[in-house]
Amino acid sequence: MSMKVYVDLILILNFIIDFLILITISIILRRNAKIKRILLSAFVGTLSILVLFFSMNNLVLFLFKLALSVLLVLIAFGYKDIKHFFNNMLYFYTTSILLGGFLYFLNIQIGYEKVGLTFIDNNIKLNFLVVVIFSPFILYIYIRQIKELRYFYSNRKKVSVYLDDNKVIELNGYVDSGNTLIEPYGKKYVIIAYSKELDDYSKVNNYILVPYKTLNYEGVVKCIIPKCVYIDGIGLKYDVVVGISESKIKMDGINCLLNILMEGRI
Repeated sequence: MSMKVYVDLILILNFIIDFLILITISIILRRNAKIKRILLSAFVGTLSILVLFFSMNNLVLFLFKLALSVLLVLIAFGYKDIKHFFNNMLYFYTTSILLGGFLYFLNIQIGYEKVGLTFIDNNIKLNFLVVVIFSPFILYIYIRQIKELRYFYSNRKKVSVYLDDNKVIELNGYVDSGNTLIEPYGKKYVIIAYSKELDDYSKVNNYILVPYKTLNYEGVVKCIIPKCVYIDGIGLKYDVVVGISESKIKMDGINCLLNILMEGRI
């Protein structure tokens, strides 16, 4: 049985996929690569597909693909140093695997019919239009998730609250853009923490009440005055009070909301 191979569609599709992968890398790593370099790299990758129609053993094919990926990355982003190069290569393969895996999964869902515990080919394949539509969408979600994760983890800070010479409480802090609360008496920064240890400490030690006002609520928060607070990336702070939250902070692994004013961002 013969099979038709539309070389023109394969070349166009490969060009689009390579271009999208390279654009994604440029955005994620902030390479600001010139569009003409990315276009040239995708074009070289497209032409090289023609080589794959010739007979090759697995080892030669693997080495060819490896060399090709290096060439594409160098054309698109150049070479500055070894770290720059390896980061480009890492994201090239990560993005390629992500996109290829999702498209393969989509093809399985569309192209095979589940009968019991088996899958039967129903001769429906992932067509050209579906790939063109879904690929940018998949990569957009990927870029967005990477940016959100970077922002989240760049704002995570280890916090050590020194209550006295003998008691230190470790917290996982997050620089909260919504927390600009200042204690009105000593003009100290207020950080908000959910911690049973801090709550227990406040019950047997002096504390102050700091008024707060939000868009929908106003009230007071119970605050303890520590000896000092050490925050990774910010340093040792003496002008801080710790407000005790009555409810858990709804962020993964976070139990302390830092005051954004301490970093001088606003």
